[in-house]
Amino acid sequence: MVAATYLTIWVALALFVLGESGRSFFTRRARAVSAAGFVLALVHTLLAFDVFHHWSHADAVRDTAQQTQEVFGLAVGAGVYVNYLFFAVWLLDLVFWRRATSASALRWVVRAFYLVIIFNGAVVFAAGWRRALGAALIGGLMLAWIPGQSFARRVAQ
Repeated sequence: MVAATYLTIWVALALFVLGESGRSFFTRRARAVSAAGFVLALVHTLLAFDVFHHWSHADAVRDTAQQTQEVFGLAVGAGVYVNYLFFAVWLLDLVFWRRATSASALRWVVRAFYLVIIFNGAVVFAAGWRRALGAALIGGLMLAWIPGQSFARRVAQ
């Protein structure tokens, strides 16, 4: 179950990046890919609550505070709530997929939020090979967000 907990979030993040990379030219497919990532991220959270926190929200907050203490020297458990906000923003993004253009200020605010959350989860709080994988995901996300050219063309160059 521990392996499934980690696997689900990494696949979810990869699907998120793929969804973002296809946003401009495969709208329906990209939205479906991103939605699949959203569902897997929810599965990851449910597995984490079962496997690591034994369905105790207080334990999740306490464990998050301990991890934050180890990384930043400050015991703050608010990361659990930030994850809930991440899910809310991702869900709203899926619901209003076609309404926000890639050039709008709101789209870039949402992207900045995604970047901070994913960078912290996949790079800052990751260790070993997972940190390298997280950096690769961040690189893919940055490529996906370069305006004016399709993701496929950028990768091919």
